[in-house]
Parts: sequence; C-alpha cells; structure tokens
Amino acid sequence: MFELLTDTLIDGAFAAVAGLGFAYASSPPKRTLAFCALLAAFAHASRFWIMQMGFFNISVATLIVSFLSGILGMLFAKRLKVPAEIIAFPALLPMVPGVYAYKGILALFSFLNEPDIAKKNEYLIIFFDNAITTTTVSLALGVGVSVVLILFYDQSLMITRGAKCDLATKKSSEK
Repeated sequence: MFELLTDTLIDGAFAAVAGLGFAYASSPPKRTLAFCALLAAFAHASRFWIMQMGFFNISVATLIVSFLSGILGMLFAKRLKVPAEIIAFPALLPMVPGVYAYKGILALFSFLNEPDIAKKNEYLIIFFDNAITTTTVSLALGVGVSVVLILFYDQSLMITRGAKCDLATKKSSEK
C-alpha cells in the first residue's frame, strides 16, 4: 500500500511539472500557474490510482478524472476570475495518450514491412489495440471536461463578466 501511495505521489509530481509547462506555454495570467500544476497533479495521480486499484481501464478512468478536473477547474476559475479553460486544459494535457499513439504507429510500420502473415496479424492486432486506446482516451479527455463546461456554461460566462465588471466599477469609482 505504501508503494502505491509513493508511486501515486511521484506520478502527480511529474504531471504537475508537465501541466505547469503546458500552462506556461499558453501565456495565462501568472496567478493561474500554480492552480494548473495542482490540477494536473490531482488529475494524473487520480487516474493512476484508479487504474492501479483495478477499478476501471484507462479510458473510463480518464473520463471520470477529466470530468472531476473540469469541476475543479470551474471552482478555481471562479476564485481567480478567469475562464475555466485556462486552468482545465493545460491540466489535462499530461494525460494525452502519446505512448499508445507511438506504439500504434510503430506496429503499423512493422505490419507494412513484415513478410510473414502470422507476424503481420500480430502487428495488426497491436496497431488496432493502441489506436482504439488512443482514440477513446482522447475522446474521454474532451468529453469529460466539455460536459462540465456545457453544464456550467452560464457560470463560466459570469466568471469573466464578473472580472470585467469589477474592473469597470473600479475605473468608474476612481474618476
């Protein structure tokens, strides 16, 4: 159990670094960077833990965690008065299934270069397995966070309007 906790914390730490890098690359307000890193660590570590405990496969775990990340992103965005996308999207990028896409393309090239039919079938199965995993995880990332943004669409707009209204009120009161 201690090993699982340690592995989960390490996974979260690496995801926080990746989330911070993705967030920084998109030039958000500096006050949001720590929240992006925190949400990335939570999301990736939660998905890792769910999968290690054997509750769900990677696609379902990603859907659950991206939904939860969208909700937390909305809460952080409300506190910081920024659009939720600024916090939620960089936090989800470390969960993009690049390894599965790489393995799928590698299997496809191996399939094309293999003369033996039995090996070709093996490579084809590996290709489709990785391609389907890549597709379902990518869809889970998009659907999970989008459902939250659609459900709380009005609140999302109010977050940014509130920040503009506060600035307008502040400017008019200074005159």
